[in-house]
Amino acid sequence: MTRFRAVPVDEARAGTVLHDDVRDAAGNVLLARATVLDGAMLRALARRGVATLLVVADVHHGDTAQDHLAAERARVRARLAYLCRHAGDGPANGKLRLVVEQYRLAGLS
Repeated sequence: MTRFRAVPVDEARAGTVLHDDVRDAAGNVLLARATVLDGAMLRALARRGVATLLVVADVHHGDTAQDHLAAERARVRARLAYLCRHAGDGPANGKLRLVVEQYRLAGLS
């Protein structure tokens, strides 16, 4: 069982792993559980008025922050593959996908 703790958004750090979904006042999911937070995400949450996050307090069964980061990178790549599934294999599409992937992955580190 993974423990969690409540952390004010302004005290959360990049690399922190969400224990639960972050939702807005209407109940819409802003960030899914197990997301590894980066600085841009934290700033966006603060702008949206999110005050507190439930984050993973400790990690069990050999999982580490690096494991969560690797899983988030895999999720980003899978999402891009899905979004680009009809784009074709042309060189321009390949370059665009690579640039978007690099941009999204840079936000995780």
